[in-house]
Amino acid sequence: MGPDGKLSCESFSFVSRSFLRVIINHQELPVTIHPLPTAAGRPWRAELLSQLDPRELSAAMDGENPSEWLHAVMASGMPAAQIRLGRLLLSGECLPTDRRAAFACFLSAAVTGDPEAQNLLGGCHDNGWGTRPDREAAKRSYKAAADVGDYRGAHNHGCVLAAEGCVAGALHWFEKAVKDAPPPARDAILMTLRHHPRCAIRAFAQRNAA
Repeated sequence: MGPDGKLSCESFSFVSRSFLRVIINHQELPVTIHPLPTAAGRPWRAELLSQLDPRELSAAMDGENPSEWLHAVMASGMPAAQIRLGRLLLSGECLPTDRRAAFACFLSAAVTGDPEAQNLLGGCHDNGWGTRPDREAAKRSYKAAADVGDYRGAHNHGCVLAAEGCVAGALHWFEKAVKDAPPPARDAILMTLRHHPRCAIRAFAQRNAA
């Protein structure tokens, strides 16, 4: 950890819930994560992330060291808490922006098979948030999310395929996204696709919007 509480690692890889492999200056350093002492042995920071609304959470985090929250959430093994902390670190809400730490949160949650985490991990690989851009890794993560019914993963996987010129493949995943999405999200997806540069994709959006 740096003096400001941010992680100073180049990359992260979680091989289990209790073992963190950190690579610093191209040297692999194994670090075992031990849960922080908590009231009655419960991971209270992780539970707060799961329970509090944004205003309450902001008050709870005021003046806190971000590294304490990161350590506690990683040790908790709670994907929902890891995802929420990752979102906060990515957006800079409640805590200072730290994309590398956000990537670590999503990666840790994704290894449990959580589809939301898989989709967010794909976004990190796709956009270079906290890691080097990797289109193939993004496609794998998006597809993993889509395969278990995450409409956001299906939409994002389709977008990557469309950008690569694989229109037929993109349409397959867009169709799945539209089928699985709730009505407001479905409408938003179709609105976006209606302005796609590919004619076939625009036509698909127009047919499904009717």
